[in-house]
Amino acid sequence: SHDHDDDAKSCDDPKCTDPTHDHSHSHDHACDDPTCTDPTHDHSHSHDHACDDPTCTDPTHDHSHSHDHASTSTDNLGISSFVYKQEKPFNAHRLLVILNTWPVPIKNTLDVGEIKAAVKDGAQMGDDKVQQSPFVGVLRSKGFCWIAPDRWMGVAQDAWRHDTAMYWSHAGKHFGINTAGKWWGSITKDQMKAYFANNIPEYDRIMREDWVSDEWGDRRQEIVFIGVNLDEDAIRAALDECICTEKEMEVYSQQLRNLIEASFSAQAIDPDGPSLFDETGNDHLDVGDK
Repeated sequence: SHDHDDDAKSCDDPKCTDPTHDHSHSHDHACDDPTCTDPTHDHSHSHDHACDDPTCTDPTHDHSHSHDHASTSTDNLGISSFVYKQEKPFNAHRLLVILNTWPVPIKNTLDVGEIKAAVKDGAQMGDDKVQQSPFVGVLRSKGFCWIAPDRWMGVAQDAWRHDTAMYWSHAGKHFGINTAGKWWGSITKDQMKAYFANNIPEYDRIMREDWVSDEWGDRRQEIVFIGVNLDEDAIRAALDECICTEKEMEVYSQQLRNLIEASFSAQAIDPDGPSLFDETGNDHLDVGDK
């Protein structure tokens, strides 16, 4: 038999059957014998490094990819988004000034590095002057907007803007603001309930999420901006400059009252109210990109 005086040593005689001997491998290192079935052995890979064996199914192994590599997430690219909301209309003239100076990319392909540089250093406009614009980093913007009428009566009147939702759609070089049907606020709540008789949850959602006030209904600005290194505060400030002032809203309200009075005097009011649909018959809530 083996000498039992030195129990500190493990017995490595493969033929030994003495139960008092320690026949397990040393646990100072993992057992890498593929034929070993001793349950006391450590057969897992070392966790000092990730297991990169594509066929390995051992749940104790670390099969995750290394996170040392640079991530291509939107955070690292500097891409973010936010929603611009306002409960008053845009002044058409001031909005037009912004749209006429909107930075348009020269190239058709997206270069995030160049856009980041333009956000920092300014963008070259049509007159070859480099100008700073909070909209330089905007890659995409879309949503509904409300534009105040400029001429309520007479030749070239645009009173229709009061009841008409406009759809703002911008992507790269392409920008458009087009009609998108009527605001729900252009009809009464009773008419809306009748329209949504089979879909009351949608009526409730509109009242909860889109309804601004009983005076203006769901007329509002709700535009999402997506871009690189966006200066949200600067974009909001620029758009807020286009929003009608309190004085302009007083004029708006008075002009609307005048229009309603003129309509009563000129013709009988249609009991069914204005049409909820645009000429193509599309509900404005479902209109996609133009």
